[in-house]
Amino acid sequence: MKFELLNFMTLGIYVHLPFCRVHCAYCPFAISTDLSLQSAYIDALIREIEGRADGEGADTIFFGGGTPSRTAPQDLARVITAIRNGFDVADDAEFSLEANPEDVTPEAIEFWRSLGVNRLSIGVQSFDDRELQPIGRVHDAARAREAIYDATSSGIRTSIDLILGLPNQTAESFRSSLDEAIATGIGHVSIYMLDLDEDTALRRRVESGVVSLPDEELISGLYVEMVETLRDAGFAQYEISNFARPAEESRHNLRYWRRQHYHGFGLGAHSFIGERRFANTRDIHSYIGGVVSDFSEELTENERRHELVFLRLRQTSGIHYEDLLRLCGEEAVGWIEHGVNEGWLQRDGSRVAFTPAGFLVSSELISQLF
Repeated sequence: MKFELLNFMTLGIYVHLPFCRVHCAYCPFAISTDLSLQSAYIDALIREIEGRADGEGADTIFFGGGTPSRTAPQDLARVITAIRNGFDVADDAEFSLEANPEDVTPEAIEFWRSLGVNRLSIGVQSFDDRELQPIGRVHDAARAREAIYDATSSGIRTSIDLILGLPNQTAESFRSSLDEAIATGIGHVSIYMLDLDEDTALRRRVESGVVSLPDEELISGLYVEMVETLRDAGFAQYEISNFARPAEESRHNLRYWRRQHYHGFGLGAHSFIGERRFANTRDIHSYIGGVVSDFSEELTENERRHELVFLRLRQTSGIHYEDLLRLCGEEAVGWIEHGVNEGWLQRDGSRVAFTPAGFLVSSELISQLF
């Protein structure tokens, strides 16, 4: 079976900047709180960029972490210089930088913009201090409000992250955070359901009974309600966890979901070039020492088929009916009919997509096709 490869001449660039003041209790990502390693890490990062760059065109850049906003200004400048020297970065490239509220000031925003950053993603997580405290966030709600005000007032494109399912969260407190996010004037919001699949400090506290979480049924109901609330406020859902006002979608993240090519540089970063996926080590000492690679794999035909269906269906645009049949066979006909009847799938002309309720169990439902 021949697969459609969804990529263009240009690619995306992801850079992982892992340093944080504290390790948040819910975070499973590759991070370090040892700021003394920052200079050596940046040296290693630049070596990796210079060793892999070959003048390719790039139209999205995303600095994630970790906390990129904690990176020393001179180090950020060095990394960006290496990228611009190694790649043909488009004049209109989307350049996103993740920031924690405590790092966002008018002066910081001005500096980031001088480097080419044109989009901030601020890790708010909640506007309720009772929810921020047990997950170990440094900022409080007041500081988050100040950061968002500074960002939106500067004119830079602004997105914030919220989490659904936090300790101490109630229906009323989540609705309040959502309403406040809408009222700030931001153009984009990512709302993630708390994930404790990996070993984290918060997971251990929950398992030991020290911390309790909201009921799963409550979370599911709030998710469906949230989609409607955001839609009525002018935020269109375009992916399971992402909502945007017109023209405010994250072009870089869309690249992942559309199977377009991207380079990932830095600790634990993943890349997708051709039909090859590869990732870097999550051990910062190994990375600094020059042992960069963790794994590399060429996707099999079945893996490509599964990935294409999964990534299409995690977007609200869904997948064409005929494409789903081509990729999954005639059994997809019954799957679609059952899904529409049960309310977890919807058909709009020739397209098939999950409903908000379907998104909640989408991974299990997609597994039925393979």
